Parts: sequence; C-alpha cells; structure tokens
Amino acid sequence: MVGDRKRNRKEANMGKGSKASTSKDHDEDIATTLEAKSKNKKRKCVVDNGRATSNPKPKEYAEPKSLQSTPESRIYAYELPKKPPVQSNIDSLVKNNEYSTPFEKQLQENDIKQHYRLFLSQKAVRKFLFPLLKDEELRGFVRQGIPVTAYDVQGNAFPMEFKQTSCKNKYHILTQGWAEFCDEHGLRALKDFVTLWMFRHKETDRLCFVISLRTIDDLDHGIKPRPINN
Repeated sequence: MVGDRKRNRKEANMGKGSKASTSKDHDEDIATTLEAKSKNKKRKCVVDNGRATSNPKPKEYAEPKSLQSTPESRIYAYELPKKPPVQSNIDSLVKNNEYSTPFEKQLQENDIKQHYRLFLSQKAVRKFLFPLLKDEELRGFVRQGIPVTAYDVQGNAFPMEFKQTSCKNKYHILTQGWAEFCDEHGLRALKDFVTLWMFRHKETDRLCFVISLRTIDDLDHGIKPRPINN
C-alpha cells in the first residue's frame, strides 16, 4: 500500500513537470514569433522608406533634369561637323583640304534688323580663325578689314568683308554681303543658327568662309552660346 501511494505521487509529480515544461515551451514560441514579426515589420519599414513614391524607378535611374528634352539640350547635343556639308564644287576650292574649327552662333535681332553685319564671338575668332591669318591680314583685319568670299552649302558665293569695328568694344563682324545672304535665306533672329568655317582658296590663297544654317522652330528666346574650350 505504501509503495502504491509513493508510486502514484511520483507519477502525479511527473505529470505536473510535463505540463510546466509544455507551458514554458509555449511561452518561448510566442516570444520568438513576436520577435520575428517585429523584425519583419522593421525590415518592411526600411524597404518602404527607400521606395520612390512619386516615381516607380529607383532614384539613381531617374532622368536628370539637365538631360530632359529642351531646345537648349537639342542644340548642344548637335555635334558640329569638322567639315561643312557642302557640295563637292566647294571642296575643290579648299587649299590642302583644310578648314578651320567650326563655331556656331544663334542669330540675334542686331544681326538681322540692322541687316548689314553678323557679329562673331571674339573668343571663337581669336581661337579658330586668327591662326589661319597671315601677319599682314591681321593688320588689315584691325585697320580696314579683309575682303573675303562666303559660300552657302549650295555653293552660292557672297562677297563680304571680315573686320574689327573701330568702336570701343572692338566687335568682330562679317559685313557688306551679309545683307544679301540674309535676304537669300530668309534668316530669322533666335530661331536660326549659323555655323562658320574658314579656309584658303586653292588658287588665289584668299580667305573664304562657308556658312551653313539650321533652324529650331520652337525656340523663341536667346540661349547661352555653345561653350568654347580654352
């Protein structure tokens, strides 16, 4: 009898220990689950905070404002050809097949309304054109101007004068035949751009220009000139 009672108490105690162990394991499982949910929630917050809400693309792939299509971006994206896109008869006139480095100008009101002179960038003239001039031509450019012939890309010739003005600002200009060139091509301020190359005539060794045109119809304001590297 005594042995039976001891055995029964032992079994009862074993049962209680099993229940206590089960309860403890259950509490640990709940704690682990809550901790995992908390981590997942934090992780989700980090992902959500890094997402571009106004643009589904990642931030680093968004198109920069500076590259968005504007008249200015299209103008600067155009690469000036080293040689003018001219008819073959002009190429046959070029000494040693050498042209100056081209430069571009947006026509302004004072190029068109006054109609008798094209104002040129002093920086472009000094950097790209002066190296082609002889000493006597440089002196003539400053004093009275140099007679030149300007060609359009179709090969039409326009006698002009390349000179520096005598006023305080010392503008560099093409004059005389420029008025005829404007009329012939119906040039407009702001919308029309001219690109200029200089060369020497193969037979006469005289200075000549080629002037090509392009139009940006949706442009109605002046823009900063194309950069000229020093």
